Amino acid sequence: MKNLTFAAWSPFAWHGIQLSVPSEWNPGKIIGDKKSGEVRLDDSQVVRIELEWKEARGDDRVGQIVDRYIEGLAKNAEKEKRPLNVQRGASGLQIDLPDMRNVEFFVYQARAMVHTLACYSPTTDRLIFMRVMGRHDEILDAVLPRVINSLKDTSPDAPQPWALYDMTCASPPGYELDTFDLKSGHVCLAFLNDNIRLQIDRLSLARIMLKNQTLEDWYRSFFGKDLRHTEIECQQLTADADNQCIALTGHPKSRLNSLLQPLPFWNTRPRQYMTGRAWTDFSTNKIFAVQTFYRKKDAPPDIEAYANAIASVEPQK
Repeated sequence: MKNLTFAAWSPFAWHGIQLSVPSEWNPGKIIGDKKSGEVRLDDSQVVRIELEWKEARGDDRVGQIVDRYIEGLAKNAEKEKRPLNVQRGASGLQIDLPDMRNVEFFVYQARAMVHTLACYSPTTDRLIFMRVMGRHDEILDAVLPRVINSLKDTSPDAPQPWALYDMTCASPPGYELDTFDLKSGHVCLAFLNDNIRLQIDRLSLARIMLKNQTLEDWYRSFFGKDLRHTEIECQQLTADADNQCIALTGHPKSRLNSLLQPLPFWNTRPRQYMTGRAWTDFSTNKIFAVQTFYRKKDAPPDIEAYANAIASVEPQK
């Protein structure tokens, strides 16, 4: 048996649910929305965490759900003619989740040792389930308390935290996740609130991408397809030896310019204004960009607040 320990930990947050996890555990699967969904975090070899949530609609009877879940495990074990050992209760694990109700914990053996937490979050009226997996020859005593007790949920009336791949950001209340693209080298989250679109991008290898071009040149090239119907103006906010930062404003191109675009010449996309910021963080070798697209020229979103909520995260011990 070996004690499982990790030197570096990072935050993970999705649809307002937050955890602290070993930095080498990263998303392997993400599905669903804020009402119902699932996230799987993997290391380089095996699944480590399965996190699920679903809308409770006021039904906080976690115990009954756990009963049915264990009954299902028993039926599967009987079909497969294998033994099932379920240990219900924390059995020495100190669980400290003051914001959760009806907390249940149990452990069972399958292909891995599965440490399962089930609870009700009155903050969002969601049921939350988390399974932390360890190999049969691993001792998780140093890992479980930190992962389990880091579980937090966020009120829908507050900014929603998002964290993964060493980036943290927040979406304002009322903004819903629309699309996302998650790669270790490029994270893109896009949110919608009525006619306002907020897009956040984080890219790696900043020094390589900016070796022979300015941040403005990179921005116009990288986002060129998305901005082909927008006239962009750029202002340098900083341009020192360490980092660059640019401010971006945009307005719809004229109808005449749209007609001069390659076919199809009829542009059915809504005419939008935009504001944005892009900056480098060479200490972590990253480029960040935040952009908002909106229809009312005299009501631009608060781009500074959005930009200030984005950060590159250094792993914690």
